[in-house]
Amino acid sequence: MRAGLPLEELSRERAAFIAEAGWAAREQAERHFMQRDAAFRRAGEHDEIVLWFEHDLYDQLQLIQVLDGLSALRGPPISIVCEAEYLGSMTPERAGELFSLRSPVLRRHFQEAETAWTAFRSPDPRQLEKLQPQALPFLEAALRRHLQELPWTTDGLSLLERRVLRALERGPLAFPDLFKAVREEPAFLADAVLAWHLERLQYERLLEGWGKHWRSKDWRLSGKSRSKRAPRWLGGYQVRDASLRWDPGSGAVVS
Repeated sequence: MRAGLPLEELSRERAAFIAEAGWAAREQAERHFMQRDAAFRRAGEHDEIVLWFEHDLYDQLQLIQVLDGLSALRGPPISIVCEAEYLGSMTPERAGELFSLRSPVLRRHFQEAETAWTAFRSPDPRQLEKLQPQALPFLEAALRRHLQELPWTTDGLSLLERRVLRALERGPLAFPDLFKAVREEPAFLADAVLAWHLERLQYERLLEGWGKHWRSKDWRLSGKSRSKRAPRWLGGYQVRDASLRWDPGSGAVVS
């Protein structure tokens, strides 16, 4: 999510990451992104644009990217449906009710999204702490959860890493049980992304996993200290060490 990249180049970077993670072949991922980006570029051809997003971090980041991209559009009216509910489990009746109550996207929504998207892609995650979103009610909590994935001042672990290690303190767990043990509300990640993090923690010597497929792997603590860090991106900031940390006492990012 590095700053300064146009949509298509950013999509290529994301496709490369998806392929490296083993979630799809690179050609397939690039094709899907090309189709999505082309549809996004043709957004002005519609009579109305209705944005449906959930309240969790994943959806909130998509929302600010989409609003940032649509901010210069001069065409169809844009409205939004965004409640603390999950679309996948929503009944058709509830979806119809929310559609009828959709809210118009106003200039203040675009402004908050533009500022947040720029800060998210910045190489300095402290830019996110300056935000005080009001028009997008779930954004502040989502971005705070994002920052909690920095190494913490207390032990050098991110919040997810700590949840994983604590879940395994009583003994090994099969992947489905571990996924349930670290589940958060609002939802923080899906099973494939958790599996990616577990493989990373195994590379960093904190975990040991055995099994052929990630869905059927068992996991346990290695009993070792972290001896290295696999570089990972948090927005536009690459975590290579613990030079920037999350301080749970002050609720802020510190050097």
